[in-house]
Amino acid sequence: MTETVRWGILGPGAIARTFATAVDALDGHEVTATGSRDPDRARAFNVERGYGAAEAGTYADLAGSGAVDAVYVATPHSGHLEHAALALRQGKAVLCEKPLAVNASEARSMCGIAQRHGVLLMEAMWSRFLPATRQAAGWLKAGAIGEPRRLDCSFGFSAEFDAESRLYDPELAGGSLLDIGCYTLSLAALVFGDAVTGPEAPELEVECELALTGVDRHCGMTLRFPSGAEAHLESSTCRQTDHTAVIEGTEGHIEIHRFWRARRTVLYRGDERVVTAEFPFLANGFEYQAREMERLLREGARESPLLPHAESIALLELMDEARRRMGVRYPFESAVGVTQQAS
Repeated sequence: MTETVRWGILGPGAIARTFATAVDALDGHEVTATGSRDPDRARAFNVERGYGAAEAGTYADLAGSGAVDAVYVATPHSGHLEHAALALRQGKAVLCEKPLAVNASEARSMCGIAQRHGVLLMEAMWSRFLPATRQAAGWLKAGAIGEPRRLDCSFGFSAEFDAESRLYDPELAGGSLLDIGCYTLSLAALVFGDAVTGPEAPELEVECELALTGVDRHCGMTLRFPSGAEAHLESSTCRQTDHTAVIEGTEGHIEIHRFWRARRTVLYRGDERVVTAEFPFLANGFEYQAREMERLLREGARESPLLPHAESIALLELMDEARRRMGVRYPFESAVGVTQQAS
């Protein structure tokens, strides 16, 4: 690896622009190549971003480029396995947009490819790497609120129904659960750890509303653990919700404001506010996952201890079960959790 982390962006869409903005703000990081199904789109992206010296080509061109250390996979969910595998097999580290894959079967395949090729792979669950989230995790680890007993966490917005939109298209693995519900599950894993991601799955209750295309436009989940603790999670693409996550413990509680893009977290003991911690972004928040990738690359690591492969897989197993209960299955799946093209 060179002194600078050289990024290739696979899929030059809206989320790629957000990531590129973060990379541009970091010293020691640069975008050196862009790949698209249509190379003209890759070239247009480079022109728009001012990446005059960056390569532009197909996905395969990007995966095989000698000018790239790490690939950011920014395509729709349905393409994650195929596109991440393309880069991993060429020895490129991969930061793959959340969720890591459409289902647990795909995620296991992707992680297996990374392990066989000895390459770094990390899910781009950017909220987990934010300083405000890390602060809340530190308080939990230190026992600042005692034993966590309840999590209330919702992420919802109102998007007009469009059958061809990524949010509602089953061919692109649309629906609120995979698009934004994964954020709420990720926070539950941070709070309750092995009770969420361990070998014994928590008791799960699911309620939903389906869009006309058959994907979920609203999903409510309750996770119940043997300790009696509970996580109440909600995702929606048809209604606005309060994005403040509340973690209640036996001795206090933590509030994470706009938890999925948190810049502020507050610690309470009883009803008394003890600490308000503010963490302004350097850019837009995506820079922290890029920094984690840099750290892992320089250490020669294959996965992040902050978000290991096993957790990404376990959360997709929960999402698979939630979709099974909702009756949401994508056209390219032979059954929920089993993808025909997985390999």
